[in-house]
Amino acid sequence: MDWRLTPICRTIDYEKINPQICFFQVEMMQTIDIFSLKDHAGEYQNWPLRTQLLINGSPSPCYVPGYRLLHQFQTPAHEYLLINDWDCPFEEATEIILLDSQLRVLTVRTFGVPYGSFLLDDVLVMDDANLKLTFFQDDHWQVTITPQNLACLHFSSRSWLPAFRTRIQLKRL
Repeated sequence: MDWRLTPICRTIDYEKINPQICFFQVEMMQTIDIFSLKDHAGEYQNWPLRTQLLINGSPSPCYVPGYRLLHQFQTPAHEYLLINDWDCPFEEATEIILLDSQLRVLTVRTFGVPYGSFLLDDVLVMDDANLKLTFFQDDHWQVTITPQNLACLHFSSRSWLPAFRTRIQLKRL
């Protein structure tokens, strides 16, 4: 099955400027509503650390960290940015996941600390590569999607081993 999705595009009408030109362009990161996460059964402590991604309710081969899909976007580069959490308000962590057009996980960044909460309150799209996240108690962060991996020491939520390169850059505001 082909898991590539049709990019969200808007037609730019340049016929008034030049009737020979008409093309598609993605200007900003777009909010989408095509993905969901498979529900888990049983006790919370027995749930797996990755959840199957669904496309319009149909299973995909992609598994991502987290239990609740909070926000989803398509980037101008036809990639997908998902924001998930673990459905645990007392010790909440938030996952930022970048997928390519084939639904392969490119990178994951985690907002989370033991015995602390990164409960997401708000997301604002700033431009084609930047989001502003607001967490509980007015904690603001900028998330930047870069076109290629940049050096950055962080710990992966999947293995808790250090990673040294990522396409998702984080900056506290």
